[in-house]
Amino acid sequence: MFKYLPFLLVVFVSSSCATVFTGTADDIYFTSQPSGAMVYLEGHPLGRTPLITKVPRRTRSRYVTFELEGHQPVSQLMTTRLNAVTLVNLLWWPGFIVDAVIGALVKPEYDRYYSELYAYPPAEE
Repeated sequence: MFKYLPFLLVVFVSSSCATVFTGTADDIYFTSQPSGAMVYLEGHPLGRTPLITKVPRRTRSRYVTFELEGHQPVSQLMTTRLNAVTLVNLLWWPGFIVDAVIGALVKPEYDRYYSELYAYPPAEE
């Protein structure tokens, strides 16, 4: 029984590797021209540009929206890609499940988002 202990220890330590080694959120930098735009992620306010904030990972793509009074809002798709660290989970498949549920299975494709906001045309009188 004890001769397998080192192997079992390696298996348990390497479980859900992406969660352990890369975390479940990423710093994302949002900027706009003009600055001061409110940034929303799936309708939830994050703050005003320029902004660096932690964004939780999710296994699906999401929309980020920039809004500034007097300007047309702009939405961009935040895409994700496979987090290569999850491949270590080949040693223990339940780690994939943990990483997928927590969101660490993927990471954002980009860590910076920029938007140019255009003013609404003046109203005709």
